Amino acid sequence: MTEYQVFNMMYVGLISNAMYFVGMVLLTWLGFRMANNIYNSQDANMGAKVFTSAFCVLVGVMMFYTQQIGAAILDTAVTTLADIGAPSAERMQEYPDSPLSIGGAVQTLFVLLVVVFQLLIVWSKK
Repeated sequence: MTEYQVFNMMYVGLISNAMYFVGMVLLTWLGFRMANNIYNSQDANMGAKVFTSAFCVLVGVMMFYTQQIGAAILDTAVTTLADIGAPSAERMQEYPDSPLSIGGAVQTLFVLLVVVFQLLIVWSKK
């Protein structure tokens, strides 16, 4: 496999992963809408709060998993580039370990922040 083919396969994988991420963004928006409706409702029952909370947590878990798949795609490409001795492998090896990289610590904290924010909206009183 050539360096070009490795990069091409990585980009194809990241494009597919980006489509899943767009779906997670839409589901996150829906979770905020549901949380806001509960917050603004005077008669929201416990079932609505529990199911909205479960929805928001599950979307957060799926978004985290989508980010981990992206990280695996990047890591696999870097490993393959190193195996074939590509000149770009040395530069690329910095990215998978960075906390700012896809699936890194910053993205994980962001997902947790979004889920906590949604749950606070659901469970706080107006």
